[in-house]
Amino acid sequence: MSNVVVITGAATGLGRATALKLAASGYRLVLVDYNEADGAKTTADAKALGAEAIFVKADVSNETDVQNYVTKAVEAFGSIHYFLNNAGIMIPFRLLHEYDGNEYDRIMNINLKGVFLGIKYVIPVMLENEGGTIVNTVSSNSFKPTAYNGLYSATKHAVLGLTKSIGQDYQSKNIFAVGVAPNNMQTNISASAAVTYTEEVGQAIGATTPPNISATAEEVAEAMVFAMTNGKLLTGSVVNCAGGQILI
Repeated sequence: MSNVVVITGAATGLGRATALKLAASGYRLVLVDYNEADGAKTTADAKALGAEAIFVKADVSNETDVQNYVTKAVEAFGSIHYFLNNAGIMIPFRLLHEYDGNEYDRIMNINLKGVFLGIKYVIPVMLENEGGTIVNTVSSNSFKPTAYNGLYSATKHAVLGLTKSIGQDYQSKNIFAVGVAPNNMQTNISASAAVTYTEEVGQAIGATTPPNISATAEEVAEAMVFAMTNGKLLTGSVVNCAGGQILI
């Protein structure tokens, strides 16, 4: 398999699980994360499965870092065929008026600006390569906010909008985009949100969230690969893997 896949947020969770699944299938991997120690481990594990892989440390909200990981991908492997735009964070559960400006800036910069910057610099490479597929990690919160989670939901609504826009504007250029929408996976991404978890927050989440089945990162990675390899058919749409939390 000669196709090149760039994955952001590859050090842990869904990014790591997807990287290892693709490594076992022989893709060439560019693994991007700010977490250098875990990113290096994921890269070593991918190589142990037989993949050609490099790690690039990057803050996805920093434009220079994004340009660098795209440049490193092209230098190492010649092109980018698939881009898994996966890096994201959560911030503490709060009502909207309780968030401060720093929390707003942090989540918007990583979850939205980081996604936009990746798109901005990967698409020109794909245009030179006569096409490619972008998979954006969206969320069940792209459709309905979890209680006390309004800023996170706002970022994921926006990423869904970017996904639809790529599907609309780039299909004639053979570039496709698909969203993958899990719910709260069995990973550590929500640990930073849980620092403000109280009984009141829990009751509100339970009262406003339909019954659902949370998935492991490995299970959602199956959906990531499906979206990646079926971009032409799925472009501008979302693979719903939220375990019944959203019904679309």
